[in-house]
Amino acid sequence: MNLSDALDKYFKSINKEIRKVITDKTDEILSLSANEDPCKSRDFKDHLSVQAASESKEIQVDQRIDTFNKVKELQSKGTPIKRIATILKISRNTVRSYFIQETLSPRIHPRSVNINLFSGYILSRLNIEGYKKKDIFDEILELGYNGGRTQAFDYINKLRLEYGLTTLDNIEIQQKMTPYVKPLNSRKLAKYIGGSMSDIEDPDEKSCMKTLIENLPELQIVRKLVQIFRAMIKRGSGNITRWIDFVKRSKRKLPGLKSFAYGLSRDIKAVQNGILYLGVTGLLRDMLTELKASSAKCMEGLVLNFLEER
Repeated sequence: MNLSDALDKYFKSINKEIRKVITDKTDEILSLSANEDPCKSRDFKDHLSVQAASESKEIQVDQRIDTFNKVKELQSKGTPIKRIATILKISRNTVRSYFIQETLSPRIHPRSVNINLFSGYILSRLNIEGYKKKDIFDEILELGYNGGRTQAFDYINKLRLEYGLTTLDNIEIQQKMTPYVKPLNSRKLAKYIGGSMSDIEDPDEKSCMKTLIENLPELQIVRKLVQIFRAMIKRGSGNITRWIDFVKRSKRKLPGLKSFAYGLSRDIKAVQNGILYLGVTGLLRDMLTELKASSAKCMEGLVLNFLEER
């Protein structure tokens, strides 16, 4: 078992405590996240949704127009029907249909839907906060609506955009009333626990990690243990025996970490030699880097002298 696996096991064992902190501190986490990244704030998201709604209202065009124009352009160049169908990935019948049209004809539906008759009723229902689209659909169905659910829902959304209605439906109210923070999984917690908060790119994950460390005192101990262990590995020196003893004798359960410590103690000599080897390797690497740099400078000086003599 390596340290990452040990931490993964540890965080899985305290999953209930983590979820409780996140549930209790949801507002605090969301507030921290908004401060880290303004784009995460609810006001910013509401602004984007309004902007998207207005844009979608402005750009309601027949999606066939672009294809129709391309067909007419290729037709003017004398491109065969089969070739056009292959290029644009449409059927040859569609190409033939566009060939004989000067302008694109409107879509013809086999059955007319009488949804327009219920516009007034739908608008009155949309002005009542907490409405459900399904209820509106069921009500207009009883009043004589002859279309399907998808058509009704699309028309309801269209009316809402057209009249700029900002009343919240039932789902939107629930989402606003119950803010949610997605808990970090055990692997991410294991990855972040020993590192710097500034290295966590996602604002939500950074805020969540900060809140957990501040509200779970045991995590502060685990964080320090991980940082000390990684520092020993990086430096190639340190009292690994003392680290192992601290974990083994801790009054806290520390599942995963204690197993890891007992595993290290069973072959302590090999562990110490491994840390020493990493230290020597790092030292040699640094020396080699310095040697290369000095050699490069020396070579540069020789080249300059040669050029000056020439």
